[in-house]
Amino acid sequence: MSANLPPFPRVEPHSISLRSPVRLGGRERGVTLIESLIALLVLSIALLGVGALQLMTQRDEVEARWRSAAVAMSGNLIEQLRTDRVASEGVGITNGAPVGCSGPNQWLCDLIAVWLSSLGDQLPHATAQLSILKLDDDLLKADLAIVWRRLPDGEAQVTCRPQDAGFSVAADGGCLRLETIL
Repeated sequence: MSANLPPFPRVEPHSISLRSPVRLGGRERGVTLIESLIALLVLSIALLGVGALQLMTQRDEVEARWRSAAVAMSGNLIEQLRTDRVASEGVGITNGAPVGCSGPNQWLCDLIAVWLSSLGDQLPHATAQLSILKLDDDLLKADLAIVWRRLPDGEAQVTCRPQDAGFSVAADGGCLRLETIL
């Protein structure tokens, strides 16, 4: 069988060198320690930027969730007030408690107290103020302000007027003001 195989070419031992380094400019080149440290520094700066962006996005998402909850809560209260305009006429919220409660509209004040409790559960350090004014025989104007803060504040005032010079709620929380006709 060996007669059928073609002859194997013979290679001379001195033509192949196992120790022939690649030479550029007369010396070997590779990644030095300083080059590696510079690459690591550039990568770490880029990762810090990505991390900061992630934190800003997370903070904005939380604030958007709070604002959405405030809008939904305010709409819920206004719709409850519209169900019985006669009972709504003397009701309000001052200093975090329902006011203007009497026998015929006590059910509405109880509903407002539950609403205030739910507001405190959904928004951090939230305060609300509601006033209902009679415009004429048929119209009532409801003015609802909700303010929330990320951190507790010693003064629980409800100032929700962005046009005022001292308005600084947006940096530490949020504010929602709703005026509507009942």
